[in-house]
Amino acid sequence: MLQIEGDVLTVPPFRIDRRTQSFLQRNALRIELGSLVPDVYQVLAVQNFWIEDTNPDLRECLAGIYLARRRGDGAWEEPENWPVECRTLATLGCVDTRIAGSAALLPP
Repeated sequence: MLQIEGDVLTVPPFRIDRRTQSFLQRNALRIELGSLVPDVYQVLAVQNFWIEDTNPDLRECLAGIYLARRRGDGAWEEPENWPVECRTLATLGCVDTRIAGSAALLPP
């Protein structure tokens, strides 16, 4: 699913079904990793509350991506702890950015 070329992470379109709702990302997302603090990050699919959703089907919601960095105490950051208005749906993988220009995918 996830792909890396150099230090660009590509997340293809995805759909996550939960109970009676579906969370969609209809477009591939390309994320430049070079500007991040070198570290290991979880790639989280989140419900996206920031984008206006014009879809009249209330069973479908927009999804986005959040990169969660490991904190000093060993726990992962959680998007719910920041004022970014999103909720975690799934962990899609992990990315190691500690070697400049050659980020690597790791298992979730």
